[in-house]
Amino acid sequence: MKRILFGLGCTLAVGTGGLFAQDAAPAARLGKPAATLGRPIPETARGQAPDFATAAGFEIPKVMPKGTTSDLAGSPTPGTLPVPGAAPIPSGPIVTVPSTPGTISGPVIVDPPGSYSGPVVGGPVPSGPVVGDPLTDCPIGGCPVPGIAHSNTGGWYTSVEGLLWYVKSYSIPALVTTGPAFSGATLATPGVAVLNPPTVDTNPRYGARFTLGYWFTPQWAIEASAFYIRPNTDRFAVASAQFPNLDLARPFFSANRGIETSEIIGRPGVAQGIFRYEGGSHFYGGELNLRYRLWDECANRLDLIGGYRYLNLSEELTIREQVVGLAGAGALAGVQRGVTDQFTTRNQFNGVQVGAIFEHVEGPWTFGLTAKLAAGITHQSGKTEGFTGPIGAGGGPAVQGGLLALDSNIGVHSKDRYSLVPEVGLNVGYDVTDRLRVFAGYSFMYWTNVHRPGGQIDRSLDENRIPGFPAAPAAAGIHPLPMIRAENLWVQGVNFGILWKW
Repeated sequence: MKRILFGLGCTLAVGTGGLFAQDAAPAARLGKPAATLGRPIPETARGQAPDFATAAGFEIPKVMPKGTTSDLAGSPTPGTLPVPGAAPIPSGPIVTVPSTPGTISGPVIVDPPGSYSGPVVGGPVPSGPVVGDPLTDCPIGGCPVPGIAHSNTGGWYTSVEGLLWYVKSYSIPALVTTGPAFSGATLATPGVAVLNPPTVDTNPRYGARFTLGYWFTPQWAIEASAFYIRPNTDRFAVASAQFPNLDLARPFFSANRGIETSEIIGRPGVAQGIFRYEGGSHFYGGELNLRYRLWDECANRLDLIGGYRYLNLSEELTIREQVVGLAGAGALAGVQRGVTDQFTTRNQFNGVQVGAIFEHVEGPWTFGLTAKLAAGITHQSGKTEGFTGPIGAGGGPAVQGGLLALDSNIGVHSKDRYSLVPEVGLNVGYDVTDRLRVFAGYSFMYWTNVHRPGGQIDRSLDENRIPGFPAAPAAAGIHPLPMIRAENLWVQGVNFGILWKW
């Protein structure tokens, strides 16, 4: 019995000794034991990380004995890995990588977005759509080569333009008429004809515009611009010799008698004369603005402007007549006299201005749209003058008062009115170089509450105030009155110019 127990103990000692053995090789090979306790289960030594491969049932390669690999008969063979379970498929587009260099036909995902700025080294060059920064519309690699509109991020720029503009004409009343002989050619006379045009038109107008700007930061610039339109004159003249058998007269309404009447310039056998008028106009202005680049993306740019605007419109209408008495004039035969009426107006606008400038670039071409709105005060002033005097030497001095300009309305009169000045402009430019552009365009301006010479005339006259007129009944009230009527003005035209940046 003791021998049997002793044998079993030796067997257990030999069987479990290999289980706790370390890296050293066994000193001797033991024979097959008479009995076993089953397949050994590995333990985890204290302080050693768990061996998950062993726990899963993989075979552990034997430890290589000391020496070199040349001393080994062969290499250990690892066990077979189990097939892992199915993993969830992430959402989003599937990106495939070509096995051979070529053209990518699908989108290219760049991480982080927008960080790509050049070609991929060692890879194919994308030729299809490129997915870039989702916050912008620009593709990776930048926008098309910008024109001068997008290179103005610093420095000076200036433009010089030639202008061909048209200014709205203004209305005038009937100033000269013709009618049957000895009828007076009043507006109430049957068969009377008004000879003068209904408007004074000084078009077309030629001028120039100059602009100077400076970008003192990539987003801020200051810009000054001024334009000047050359004065132009509209003339009209008519002589009684053109109507030898008719009356030539200047019609007006009599405040004394309450009827239409006239002053005679020409009448068969009584008087002959000439009538003419000249209407002139001067127009100029300027503005000073700050310019802020609000949006600059690929081929488009939007700038905001704000500042000060000034406009000046000065006009005058001068009406003259010259009359000489003929034999039928009795005591006035041979007497020559001249009559002058002059109406001058001036409008000065001062106001604040806001606006926007949009530009789109297509290669060397630039398409621009400008919109502005100014609000402020227009100071209207009008000056009325009139003279009557003999023609020739020794005729005596001239006296104050003509026909439409008399002592009741002669003088200077003014008024301030609130005005709006909207303006739009279209331009098409071509970049000859990075610094030089040629362009052409169209602009339209509207100016409210403007005083013009035609609105200064009052046709209702007190005959007792007219120099040389016979006495008449007293008029009811004062006539003519100083008139400051307001109307709206438009200006439109084309422009041609060059832009230089330095």
